[in-house]
Amino acid sequence: MRPVLVRSLAVLGIGLVALIAILYYASTVDGRPPRVERIGLTQHQPADEHVALTTTTVEVEFSEAVQEPTAQGAFRIDPQVAGEYAWSGTTMTFTPGARLPLDTQFRVWVAAGVRDLAGNRMAEDAPAFAFATVGPPAVTGTDPQDGAQEVSLEGPIVITFSVLMDTASVEQSLRVSPGADLEATWDAERLTLTPTGQLAEGARYTITIGSGARDSTGEPLADAYRFSFRTTRSPLSPSLLMPADDADGVAVTTPLAIFFDREIDPDTLPSGSLTIEPAVPGDLELVAAPGAAGLRDGTRRIVRFLPSAPLQPSTTYQVTFDASLAGTDGAQLPGPIAWSFTTGAPLSTLGNQVVFLSDRAGISNLWAMNPDGSAQRQLSAELSPVTSYAVAPDGRSYVVGDGAVLVLQEANGSAREVLTPPELLEYDPAWAPDSSRFAFGRSDRASGEGLGIWLRDADGGNQRQVELPPELFGGASPRPSSEAGARLREPRFSPDGAGLAFIDMTGRVGVVELVGGRLTTASIVAIGAPVWLRDSTGVLLTAVDGNPLAQPEPGQPLPDLGPETPLLAGSQLATLHIARLDRGAQATERLDLPDGASRPAVGRDQLAFVVGDPSDASAGGELWLSLDAIDAAADRLLLDDGGPGVASASFGIDTRSLLVGRSGGGIWVVDTITGDGEELAADGWLPHWLP
Repeated sequence: MRPVLVRSLAVLGIGLVALIAILYYASTVDGRPPRVERIGLTQHQPADEHVALTTTTVEVEFSEAVQEPTAQGAFRIDPQVAGEYAWSGTTMTFTPGARLPLDTQFRVWVAAGVRDLAGNRMAEDAPAFAFATVGPPAVTGTDPQDGAQEVSLEGPIVITFSVLMDTASVEQSLRVSPGADLEATWDAERLTLTPTGQLAEGARYTITIGSGARDSTGEPLADAYRFSFRTTRSPLSPSLLMPADDADGVAVTTPLAIFFDREIDPDTLPSGSLTIEPAVPGDLELVAAPGAAGLRDGTRRIVRFLPSAPLQPSTTYQVTFDASLAGTDGAQLPGPIAWSFTTGAPLSTLGNQVVFLSDRAGISNLWAMNPDGSAQRQLSAELSPVTSYAVAPDGRSYVVGDGAVLVLQEANGSAREVLTPPELLEYDPAWAPDSSRFAFGRSDRASGEGLGIWLRDADGGNQRQVELPPELFGGASPRPSSEAGARLREPRFSPDGAGLAFIDMTGRVGVVELVGGRLTTASIVAIGAPVWLRDSTGVLLTAVDGNPLAQPEPGQPLPDLGPETPLLAGSQLATLHIARLDRGAQATERLDLPDGASRPAVGRDQLAFVVGDPSDASAGGELWLSLDAIDAAADRLLLDDGGPGVASASFGIDTRSLLVGRSGGGIWVVDTITGDGEELAADGWLPHWLP
């Protein structure tokens, strides 16, 4: 009995102590008066919270919930303004009944007397918050300034306002005399007007912004604003040199070219204005951009020198162009142009070479180097940027393309031949494994209609179309349907030479047997070339879910395919995956790989792939290796060095080595055993190691 009584008294004592503590704490909190934590504006200048727009409201934030009538009664604003109150938790918002007057000083404070819900009273006035309303909107500066002379014909023209403006009203009230086509862009209070062409030379321009221009609150300019300036003629200047200044390893077959920033007057180009040391015979001429570049720019703005014989290998050439050259607009070249470059040593074959694309000599072209990165030298020397290439497996010739025109050339740079007729576009070359022929895609330049897959012999002759079963296109014609205008792209021969895989930009993949014509096809939106398994049983594809790729505009070069292609909807990047299609199968099979897997490379019982960030396809991704190319499963992360992401990968002739192109340029060789990498070239992309 006694132990029970003692235990009961102990529990009762503990409860009394806890109750006293709670009551003490509650009485302490309840005894604190409310405070004003903050007074601020809801609409103010971005750089100054004490400068208010005339449509602003005032917020007062209390330390705790208060009795709303006491707070509203204690609110003060000087000069006095009528308005309404609204509440959100402990924040009171005062909305003036009318727009505040311009350029006026205000003080806001909360007087003593505010009570919290427990009745505690704020005994003193809270510190006041001072602000001023903006003045009427005004132009605070222009570039060029009023009265400026010698203003560039290209602009831009910058107008800075005192406040954020209603951009539409400003553009509607803006007048330019004499008239000019200007593109308007905004950066907060700054309006930039950029000529879509060029302003007239030597003209006096007047720009007026009428009083209909209003700021973001609807306040109009007090007065119309006007300023004037006079234009000049900008000098003629080179935009690109080919070969680039100080370039090394330049092809001995290279032309020399100066790309200018505008069309050239042909009457101002004397024949002897280009000198080369050591001396090189050849012809100087004014030309338009060739190849795919010519589809975008048909003006003659390139001064090109074509040597009549190959340059000397491993030789430094000094070049000087000194002419009274002028643009068709009369702009003068202010002085001579001088530069130098050094040639490389040509190769008779590309066997055991790493080939890649690089623009180090000014324009993207095909280059080669030894497997250790030494002896880097230029192969092709096209004036239109090369975007794709294919090298014959015997290493004796190659085909380069710019998305519109294919060029065939021998490894040593001789026998260059432009293959594509002017009325066609040709792209995506690929050699047969025995080097006897190559395949490519073709379409009509004017209409954009796809014309199927074609073959040429190794010497560029005997062109013929690959016969495809009509069921590929849902009709009797061997050509793509006019409804889609589809182009067949990225043909790839099987290792056994008997099959040809390709993708259809309407969302299918096909494998045609070159003997017998049997077709394997399946619905899939592929965004890269098919990659054959080593045993020729099937292909792997980088694919996305959703709608097929967009079709390029007729008459424009075809862009490369891949996660970075502009033909791909950005929302589809998150669905990147690798799928497999076996010869004779009726559907593709998605490989069990991480989300975002793309760009497969097949080795001997190995599969490499890239896992990218779907929010930024241009940044490349992580390089992964699976030890089973058939039943793929992620195995090991390679090249985990914190460097730029991987854009592409291909196995070397030594299956322990992977060649990697990194995002932003740079070619590396990666050891598949250790996962470590070594840089071979500081720039370049799409590397391939030839046997």
